[in-house]
Order: sequence, then structure tokens, then C-alpha cells
Amino acid sequence: MTAAVPAPDTPGFVDVLVIGGGACGALVALHLLDQHGVRVALAEPRHTPARGAAYSTPRAEHVLNVNAARMSAFDGVPDDFVAWLRTQPESAGLEDAALAAQFAPRRVYGRYLQARLDAHPARASMALHAEAVVDLERQGTGFIATFASGAQLHARAVVLATGNLPAALPGGAPVGASVEAWDYEAVAAIAPDADVGIIGAGLSMVDVLLTLQANGHRGRVLAISRNGLMPLAHAPGTVPQAGGVDALMPLGVRVRMRMLRQWAADAVAQGRPWQDAVERLRPHVRALWQAWPEPERRRFLRHAVRQWDIHRHRIAPGVAAIVDDMAAAGRFSLQAGRLSRIEACDGRVSIDWTPRGGAPVTTVVDVVINATGMEKRLARAPGRLLPALHARGLIAPGPLDLGLATRGDGEVLDSNGEVVPGLWTLGATRIGDLWETVAMPELRGQAERVAVGVRQALADR
Repeated sequence: MTAAVPAPDTPGFVDVLVIGGGACGALVALHLLDQHGVRVALAEPRHTPARGAAYSTPRAEHVLNVNAARMSAFDGVPDDFVAWLRTQPESAGLEDAALAAQFAPRRVYGRYLQARLDAHPARASMALHAEAVVDLERQGTGFIATFASGAQLHARAVVLATGNLPAALPGGAPVGASVEAWDYEAVAAIAPDADVGIIGAGLSMVDVLLTLQANGHRGRVLAISRNGLMPLAHAPGTVPQAGGVDALMPLGVRVRMRMLRQWAADAVAQGRPWQDAVERLRPHVRALWQAWPEPERRRFLRHAVRQWDIHRHRIAPGVAAIVDDMAAAGRFSLQAGRLSRIEACDGRVSIDWTPRGGAPVTTVVDVVINATGMEKRLARAPGRLLPALHARGLIAPGPLDLGLATRGDGEVLDSNGEVVPGLWTLGATRIGDLWETVAMPELRGQAERVAVGVRQALADR
């Protein structure tokens, strides 16, 4: 027999539980608070909501990868972040154009999100649970969430806002032999003369390099990735190239990439940056991804995804200049290769890897840093919550085993492909369905739509 849902005035009962208090979770909670009388709880182990992995960094050198003009938390108020920046002491004396163009420190952006949440008139009514949810099960038409402490909370609806989960090192590493790139304190504590090996060459690697440089690092830094490619830089004054993308829709991976290269060449020939061609695609990435049948999506993941990533997920020009200077001075090198083993060796760490086109080699360093980025596959998801939900059949892998299976504006599908009433998700977990789902211009819209959907679902019960 299915247990009855507790009465609304029962202690330990809320209308909506948002699991994860990073940017996505905080924005969903903020929009839910707009609905008078909806009781919201936010579960976030970091104690301080709205920060998450990206915006919890205390380091001034870690800046946004998008300029301030495009980082409003609200689609309906496109200049909100810039307006808030004007009120901050560090913005004193800056002209509006300079504020809009700057790549602000991520810690400042976290402060902005937290400020907007805290300023909501109904903020005091939101319950904040500073611990992790480790399990979730259906009870009647609602859910019981179990926290790491064993405490439980009943909710009519749940939003999974788990954010970017860290991927494990390929080949594994002994306990204590590696440092996570998202462990900002541990990276900052690396000795200036240490030899450092970084596994991965994406945005997390760039963060590591910036901190090492800021701390006056003098040792060798070797980064190893399968492709040996790192994010490219933004160009000042980039604007979307004129024209739509209808011509791309029926094309496969190879022909689309060929046409995109031609668009980039056209932009350069006109005296504009190649980045204009990529910006032309920005509003249409979801449609372009979903227009491909599964074989073409798989072909993209095999052959083109890294080229797309380095051109699409760009870094600030000033950040790129720092990395270039480190490479020019011989303090940093990036190599294409495949990792086979990491092991502790007489107080240091041995990396066995094979350079592209070469013979296997062993490199010994003082510190290995895992900068492989986020885990996209449910089968390898870290932590306890997602594996528990998968075991219960409440969630299932998304298309191509990426993220979770979802539909619409974030309704979660179970292992039978059926909608789980009252269970929603957004952000990185929707990568298989949407592909472009980790940047604020996409996340803010998702957060608002999820909140609208949840409110409507509650009203319909």
C-alpha cells in the first residue's frame, strides 16, 4: 500500500525541495519564491547558496568566461548584473561600457547571485538545509528525501539542480596522489617550485594555471590531454555574424563543420573576428543538436566535439595572454597523449602516458591535478544521490548515455521512459537532450521555466 502524503502543515513537509544550491538551484528557488504561499527548501552542503563549484572560488584570478553584459541572471532584465556591479565598491570610477565589457571575478558573480536571492521579499520563508541529500523515494504523490545525517524531508515536488559533477581521472590514482582542480585551496597550496602534472586541458586546467601564476609558481607544468587542445580566446567587439542557420539543419557533422569554417573565413576576410561565426550559432545550438539523428550525434562526439568546445567555450583575452606568457617562458607545456597509469613514487607521483604518435613515457612530478572537467555519464556519477535514484529506477541515462533522460522543460523520465510526476531537473543533467546547457544565458531561462512548470504542476494536483 502506498503511504499517504503528510498534511501540508506537518513538520518536515515542503511544497518544493531544490537539491543543489549552486547557480541553477538558487535561481529556481528564487523564481519559486515569487509564488506566494509555496514553501521552498534548498539543500546545499556548502552552507552558502548560489555559489556552486564555479562561483565558490575565493581567487580573484578566476574570472567569468563571458563579459558582464551577457551575465544577467534574468532573461527579462538583461542588464541586471551590470546594474548590480555599479553598486559595488570595486566598480567605482568605471564607465558603463567598461563595466559591461569586463570579465568579472567569478567570486563577485557568486556574490551577485547570493545578493539577489537574499533580497527576495520571501527569502526568510525558504528553509536552507546545509547538508547533502543522499536518497529520494516516492511517497504517494510526493517524495521523501533522506539527508546524509539520516534526517528526512517530505516534498510535493523535487528539483534536481546537482550542477557539474567532477569526473574521475582516467586510469585512477592512489588516494592522496592527486588534487582536484575544483579544490581551490589545495591548488593554491602547491609549493612554488613544485613540478606539476595536469590531466585535462579545458577550463579547469586554465583555472589551475592562473592560480599557479598568481602564486609566483616557478616549477615545470605539464598538461596532458587526448587532443592537446585548450580553449581559445574571446575577441573584443565580437557580434553574431548576420544570417540564420537554416542551411545547417539538414547537414551532417562533416558538412556543417566545413560550412562553419567557411563562415569564419568570411568573417576574417571582412575584417571581423572568426568568433562572429560561432556567435551566429549560439541561439540555435539546441535545435542544431536535436536535428541530428543519433548516428550523427555520435559522429560529432567522436570527431568534432573538442574542436567545438575550444571555439565555443572561450576564455577572456587577458587570461589567454597569461597562459601564452607561461608557455613562452617555458614554464608550461600542453601535450597530446593518452594516460595509462598514475602511482605514488618515493614521495612524488609517476605518470605513465603515451604521446600522440610516440612511444610510452613516464613523467615524474610533485603534484598531479585532475582537470578532466565534469562527469557527463550517469553510470559514472560520483556521490550517493544519482546512483541511488538510478537504482530505484527514478532516473535513467539521457540520449547517448549523456546526462539524464528528460523531456519538455526539464521533467525527468524514469527507467521505463515515463514522466516521474513532480521530479524536475536542469543544467548539466540535460546535456544529452539539449547539449548547450551549462552557460548562464541558457541556465537562467531553464531555471525560470522549471519554476513555472513546478508551480503549474502543484496547482493541478
